[in-house]
Amino acid sequence: MRFPRLSLFPLSVKTYGIVFIVLATLIFGFASRLMLDKIHSTWAEIEKNAQRAASSEVRQGLHNLNMEFELAGHALADWDETRQQLSDPGYYDYWRNNRALQGGILPGYVKSVALYNRQGHPLGALSPGMPGTATDQPHIKATRLGGRDFIYLMQPIQDMEVRNQLSGYAILKIDFQPALLSTQHFRYADAASIVLSLHEGESIHADLAERVLFKVQPNDEMAALLKFLTNYQYQIAIVILLLSFAFYEVLSVLLAKPLLRLSQHIDTLREGYDGLTLESLGSDFSVLELEKVRNSLNDYQRELEVMHSSLDQKNTELWTMAHRDPLTGVSNRRSFDEDWKMLLSVASGHRVTVSVMLFDCDHFKPINDTYGHHIGDLVLKMIAQALQATLRSGDRLYRLGGDEFATMFLDSDISQIEEVAKRCVEAVDQFDFSELGIKEPIRISIGFSHADGNHAENLVTLQKQADVAMYYAKRPGHNKIALYTEDMAQDGNALLSNQVTSAVFEAISSGACLEMHYQPVVCLSTQKIDYYEALVRIRRNRELIMPGAIFPVVEGRRLEAEMDFAVMAKILENLRSGMIPSGSGLSVNISGPAITHPLIREKLAAFEPFLRDYTLVLEITETALITQLQQASANLNQLRAQGFKVALDDFGSGYSSLGYLANMPVDIVKFDISLISSLEQDDKRQGDIVEGLAMMIRKAGYKMVAEGLETRQRLEKAERLGFSHGQGYFLGRPSQRV
Repeated sequence: MRFPRLSLFPLSVKTYGIVFIVLATLIFGFASRLMLDKIHSTWAEIEKNAQRAASSEVRQGLHNLNMEFELAGHALADWDETRQQLSDPGYYDYWRNNRALQGGILPGYVKSVALYNRQGHPLGALSPGMPGTATDQPHIKATRLGGRDFIYLMQPIQDMEVRNQLSGYAILKIDFQPALLSTQHFRYADAASIVLSLHEGESIHADLAERVLFKVQPNDEMAALLKFLTNYQYQIAIVILLLSFAFYEVLSVLLAKPLLRLSQHIDTLREGYDGLTLESLGSDFSVLELEKVRNSLNDYQRELEVMHSSLDQKNTELWTMAHRDPLTGVSNRRSFDEDWKMLLSVASGHRVTVSVMLFDCDHFKPINDTYGHHIGDLVLKMIAQALQATLRSGDRLYRLGGDEFATMFLDSDISQIEEVAKRCVEAVDQFDFSELGIKEPIRISIGFSHADGNHAENLVTLQKQADVAMYYAKRPGHNKIALYTEDMAQDGNALLSNQVTSAVFEAISSGACLEMHYQPVVCLSTQKIDYYEALVRIRRNRELIMPGAIFPVVEGRRLEAEMDFAVMAKILENLRSGMIPSGSGLSVNISGPAITHPLIREKLAAFEPFLRDYTLVLEITETALITQLQQASANLNQLRAQGFKVALDDFGSGYSSLGYLANMPVDIVKFDISLISSLEQDDKRQGDIVEGLAMMIRKAGYKMVAEGLETRQRLEKAERLGFSHGQGYFLGRPSQRV
């Protein structure tokens, strides 16, 4: 069923210009309004924060002041001269006016001192009566005199000879504001504005914090910034209006009027005035496209005459487009197939060596899904650019599809091809992808096959052999370059074997052929098994398929999360059947794509009932690129809160060991077997690096597990380096039964 095409009433260029100006003005006005509201709300929040900070400062100052009062009162009460005056006040007036304030005992903000006997009577004739009631505990009273706030501190003085008896009292008159400023530096509160809420002559015995008044320091910089931003918005609005007016005038002069002239002239041509061309329009147009239209109309007839001569050129261009990849600009799959057929026809029966090399971008799908298809396309273009610039002159690069590229070599020995492969890997490693905002390294894996032209059957299988070699190159522990050998073909668990592939899909879909083996992880200090690591196997037709053949297929088909979920279900069956002894523990390997999968928490929730009786460890496979670190960390934090332990597996063999360690919640670090095996090698520098890493991670508080402990020498070395746990054939082999 065909729907009627929606038809809009045509409008003039000027009308569209006005509509554009109105929309732009409305959008800017709305954005400006939001910006001003945001500025004012931010300013209000800053004022609230400043008020809270100032209040905290004042409270802290009053607290410090009380402490100062206590120290000053005790210092005066314990002073020998004070006790001497109470026992013999003959020189009291002199002491009060001179020694009391200048003896270095009291702070400078104390204005006067008066002593009273135990009955509360002043010692000297010049002393005023005691302000307040005499008690055996220190207390203060605040009052306002002459517009200033004063604090009267009454300090009881204990009799040194008669226990629990007072010798008298000391009254300190303190100037409140100088005393407060001497004990606290005010950054947010206006120090000059701090006063007590008192009337002239009023006295209080309440807490000073309840009666203190203050103002916040004015934030002149923020006020100036607010004014500047507000004025700036208005200035931009004026500029927008002026630009809109100018845009309308320019649109009218450069586009609307010339289009009207073109339309009128085309109408004239349609009426059949012979010989009338656009030169009669007069002066040239200012807009290049309109000038081109004018010239095109004049040249239309002449172009018809040469159209047939250009058909051959167009056919050539179409052939190029059909054989060129539109994204990267290199040759495409069709070109590769045609060149391959031609190469087979030329090389068969001749002593010509032929090699096929395949390139594949590691973990391209997670990068493409994380950063978007546009960034993924740019990554492919840059990889093609780096490879094309690195290949030898005359070598043609083909894009077979997705992130897979290929090239062919004639009359080149294996050493030359390996050198080209190394240069290609280095070229991509050193290429700067940071301008795309990609933080993870972009790497490629290369597989190639080699055969003589005398064996036509070998030439036919070169592509499949190169594909097998490429998947071997992508396996952990390889150097990203692999030459096809007969061992790969003879391996019963070959990477691209249909049997392995179908077994993997069957294991994921039903779990029937999954088989879990458990290898003990031993506490090195006690030599007892702490927990077991669950290792996946697939049993098919009485043959056991090992992880080395399973996971390249899983990674190649992007099935990491699905495989992990199938393994979890199998482990749950074993836990429920009591296969794992209660009181021990179990570690489960989780891939990078699985830990960020939306269903990971739901899948692991089934393990929560076993957390009471088992130590459950989630081993995050560090060799898998984790592009969503924030989501991974959030999931791991929640799982740790539920009782799971988190281990960083294969440390030292993947993408960013220290980066993951710094950004993800981790309890245990498992050193990869490649690092542990280096401890037995003659390369002292590599051994020193491993020892330094172990020391740094141990001091950071992580538990460390040494993988690959296959000899007593490795075990003793791991113990000396401070590894808390070990795992390897020397300590125990994987077994289906615990």
